Amino acid sequence: MYDTKESAVEQTIEQKAKDYCACVEEKRIPKPECCQVCGRTGRLRWRGSYVRSLITMARTYTLPIKRVFCCFCGHTFGLLPDFVMKFYHYARETILYTVRMLKSHTFETVAGKFIAERKKRCLAILTLYFWRRKFAG
Repeated sequence: MYDTKESAVEQTIEQKAKDYCACVEEKRIPKPECCQVCGRTGRLRWRGSYVRSLITMARTYTLPIKRVFCCFCGHTFGLLPDFVMKFYHYARETILYTVRMLKSHTFETVAGKFIAERKKRCLAILTLYFWRRKFAG
């Protein structure tokens, strides 16, 4: 069902997800130097975590996302790993690989690569149009 490029993308994401989860579990996630909202330094405090889904072509991962609170501006923000895009449930590599596939395949073919547990397509074609407009070259 998957070609070697798709398998490589899946393996990369899987390894990054495992490494990230191990870092969170071992409390090796570094606190940022400054607040992402106000830019001030020195007053960031850990503020728990939340669970986030990360969707790829083959499966869905559940990742713990650590949160930080800024004592100056009062904002709380999550520390997303580099393979997770803010506001997107799909992995960064998955989105970029899908956009590259759209250069040589139809929207229906690309959407068909995302198969749910019940063997039905689980990615809307409209989402592919949005990704192509936003992320293509």
